Amino acid sequence: MPVPPAPEPSYLAGAPDPAGTGLRTLDDHRTFLLGHVETLRPFGINLLDAAGLTLCESIVSDIDLPTFTAATAAGYAVRTSNLVGASRQRPIILPVVDRVEAGGYRHAPLAPRTAVLVEAGAPLPDGADAVMPLAEGFAVEDDVQFTTEATVHQNVRLAGSRVSDGDQLVARGSVLTPRTLGVIAEVGHDKVLAMPRPRVVVLVADEALKAPGLPLARLSESYDATSTLLAATLRDDGVQVFVGHVSGTEPKAIGIALGEQLVRADLVFLVTRVTEGLEALLAGQGSVDVAEVDALPGRQLFAILGEERAPVLVLPPDAVPAYLAYLLVGRPLVQKLAGKEPETPQESSAPVTQDVVADPVRTRLLLGRHSSRGVTPLTGDAPGAAELAGANAVIVVPPAAVPIPAHGDVTCWLLD
Repeated sequence: MPVPPAPEPSYLAGAPDPAGTGLRTLDDHRTFLLGHVETLRPFGINLLDAAGLTLCESIVSDIDLPTFTAATAAGYAVRTSNLVGASRQRPIILPVVDRVEAGGYRHAPLAPRTAVLVEAGAPLPDGADAVMPLAEGFAVEDDVQFTTEATVHQNVRLAGSRVSDGDQLVARGSVLTPRTLGVIAEVGHDKVLAMPRPRVVVLVADEALKAPGLPLARLSESYDATSTLLAATLRDDGVQVFVGHVSGTEPKAIGIALGEQLVRADLVFLVTRVTEGLEALLAGQGSVDVAEVDALPGRQLFAILGEERAPVLVLPPDAVPAYLAYLLVGRPLVQKLAGKEPETPQESSAPVTQDVVADPVRTRLLLGRHSSRGVTPLTGDAPGAAELAGANAVIVVPPAAVPIPAHGDVTCWLLD
């Protein structure tokens, strides 16, 4: 039987044109990829699972807090109008017709010219608007005598004095902090409509990277800091993270692993080197974008795969380039999934403490240490997680034919 022809590779439409250098600008690249990522749909989430999420509704109380009007002191519930003019010369005597305990029921409404004995915290009978303390009433059998007037709401905590039915408690778009969730629970809600945490898979396909804890068998092998660095950063960004490894770098093995992961992923970060075989694999399973991007090393590969239309961003195996690519491109994708405004690193201008060599064509990104005296580049031809841990800034070196001299101002992206 004849072998059916391979499907034509599919490329994402509308890719921005590169600049005169043949490189796509970083801003154009980020904007283009963001246009192919859809914000997740909100749904009802239990309060205990909602911390850190974005609220997609306004929370309005449908109860009063406190839920009932209560006495704040032990005494006699009265109508203030019945004690007008009370004095030592003209005491007023009221029959005590009932007793209400704390945690009990308010019973029948308070009849005019009567009193009810109440404990502190007891609900006030309807009609009562003050509580006279025990010390201000003189009990005479079933009556009580008062020699002073009462003021409205004396020793009374009103229903709705903290929160009223109809009050807006939390505005749509708020981040759900533990304290905010406590407020929502206090008015009786057990769920909120919120943007779910994106489910992100970090899938590593590189035979030279070994999991920490295993022995290194070859000089070409090194421990995998990249997946740990990315997963920890993602979790710090409020993402649900899954980490997987591919046994080999053959496109077929990567394709099988991707197929297994796409069912639970809103986004996949594929940590591997971009090859023609990988590009052909992804182009055959969906639509891809391949570009040389300023400030990012090598070819950048992005794909939309499967019926779920899951985005896949390929990141380099080396820890520092992978981390920087995540900050500049990956994190904005995650933020859009989560319904947040995509952000770029905070910028600052500072004098560089030593000469910095520029590339004539491509923007260079150097790890640095930023302080009040300026920013110092961290040396090293191939910096790794150790240098990244000591850095708190990225120095942006634009294309130039000559070095940036010491004490010249440079743009920095602050990491901390």
